[in-house]
Formats: sequence, C-alpha cells, structure tokens
Amino acid sequence: MATLNLAEGDFPVEITLSSGDKYLVPHPDYTFLHPNKKDVTIYPENGPYCVMINPAHIVSLRPLRTAS
Repeated sequence: MATLNLAEGDFPVEITLSSGDKYLVPHPDYTFLHPNKKDVTIYPENGPYCVMINPAHIVSLRPLRTAS
C-alpha cells in the first residue's frame, strides 16, 4: 500500500484521481486517515464536503506552492 508523505510546506496540493477528478487540499489538517487504515478522507477546498479516497486511485499529487 502506498503512503502519502507530504510535509506541511508541500501544501496546498492538487490531488488527481484515476477518474480524472481533481481536488485542491489547502493544508494537511484537511486530510485524515480513515479508521479502516486503507482510505484517506479529505475535505477539499473546491469540491464536496468530504471525499474518501483509496490511495491506489491517486494518479498525481501536485504541490501548488511557488518557490519563494
């Protein structure tokens, strides 16, 4: 199983799923490991209230922070 290792400085990130759906996650506090220990629950800035994601369906994680 893949793990998501993102530091707070990597946020905001755009998560793209295999379905083509994209979600903007502004801060690590918007992500939670589901109690089943297999899925990630996110509270995206640009979408529905919450989304449960199986990490196997994540196609890309793109940090949106620009270098300062």
